[in-house]
Amino acid sequence: WMLRWGILLWYTTLGAVIGVFGVYSSHPVLRFPLPWWIRAPIIGGWTNFVLTLFAYEKFEALMAEAFRISNGLLTSPFLFVLEGAVIGLVIGGLATRFAGEGPETVAHLDATR
Repeated sequence: WMLRWGILLWYTTLGAVIGVFGVYSSHPVLRFPLPWWIRAPIIGGWTNFVLTLFAYEKFEALMAEAFRISNGLLTSPFLFVLEGAVIGLVIGGLATRFAGEGPETVAHLDATR
């Protein structure tokens, strides 16, 4: 149960981070455009990469158990990086569809104060 709760809360947190970064429609330092379909998969892939580095052995055992293979491409825990990028793309698309993109998503907060 701990792994199931951990994954559920991890992807909830990932969605929140991608949603918060939706305010940035361009890179804040380099000033080049950063659309949601680039930004969200990078954030999702990066966070899952860091998670895989912290829990490599657990994910390795999980992949071996899931695919019943002792070695091969499907047992690599780094497939979670690809999963994070895909899930990030889905979350970014949904967040942009329902909340918008860029600074205008928080502009109404100033008007209500």
